[in-house]
Amino acid sequence: MILSFLLFIAGLLILIGGAELFLKSVDKFGVAWSVSPVVMGLTVVAFATGAPELAISLQAAVDGKPDLVVGNILGSNIANILLILGIAGLVSPLKITNRIIKIDVPMVIGASVLLFLLARDGLLSPLDGGIILVGLILYSLFMYFQIRKDRADNILQNGGGVELKEPVSTGFYVKYVLILLGGLIMIVAGSRFMVHAAVEIAGTLGISELIIGLTIVSIGTSLPEVATSVSAVRRGDSDTAVANVMGSNLYNILLTLSLTVLIAPGAIDVSAEAIKLDFPFMIIVAAGCLPLFWPGKVLGRPEAFGFLTYYGLYLGYLVLIGLQHPFKEQFEGIMVWVVIPITILLIIIKFVLDYKRKLL
Repeated sequence: MILSFLLFIAGLLILIGGAELFLKSVDKFGVAWSVSPVVMGLTVVAFATGAPELAISLQAAVDGKPDLVVGNILGSNIANILLILGIAGLVSPLKITNRIIKIDVPMVIGASVLLFLLARDGLLSPLDGGIILVGLILYSLFMYFQIRKDRADNILQNGGGVELKEPVSTGFYVKYVLILLGGLIMIVAGSRFMVHAAVEIAGTLGISELIIGLTIVSIGTSLPEVATSVSAVRRGDSDTAVANVMGSNLYNILLTLSLTVLIAPGAIDVSAEAIKLDFPFMIIVAAGCLPLFWPGKVLGRPEAFGFLTYYGLYLGYLVLIGLQHPFKEQFEGIMVWVVIPITILLIIIKFVLDYKRKLL
């Protein structure tokens, strides 16, 4: 137990250091290519920080652990919004761009709904994986044209681009590609250390694979997003922080899950518990971003605290399920009849107040 705890701490330190190196190189490439932080967050940052989810899901599928695959994806997408934006929003209020509200959040909602519809029969077949992969291809084409447009707009706006302190040469790319790869390796290694240690601890408690995937593994594989988003906020770059979360959620479904389903030997089983609770909750969490982000276009500290509170309640409920605790029924009643109605009321009040301020 002590060794696992020390491994967990070591992984955390490696993860933080890797995130700093990774973001440093991403910033340089973004300026050199005249690409905005939002687009970089949705593509390079999101793709790279999603590497742990991809690696763990593929390994779990090969090992014949479908609950771990599904739990990892669903849990990571829930954690990305509630945990990451919650922590980042407490560090500093997050400014939300029009693009995030009009394009990226709806895309995350659409991908989540598509996945839910495909999984409702209790299976994710190779055909389902192919359908999701088509979504990835369409999204990639969309982002390709967005990058071209974004680059042209930035070059025009900056009169030919932004000058770097060092020339963009072969040496520049070699230097920052090595820094990026080094940071990414540290992020993945740190995440694996933390997940391995946490799973070892949880395994001794007899917790199911689905619960482990939804909690420990999903939090562990979301740690790269946590580290990069918090690091970005500390640099005053909330665009990268929010875009990283939305892009990671899209890649988790469109890339990680599609490849996992296609590579796995046979169809992946989806448990009834996940269909009943975790799929709907993932969709609700994504959909809840729209009234919170618009029209104020800021995720403040009160909303960030609310995100973390809900994530804590969600984890608490999963623990009650895993332990088969008798308080589970009362907890459900409190959530359905007290917490959720109050939350809906507060969201409506915030939406109305923000809309009134927008009109003034």
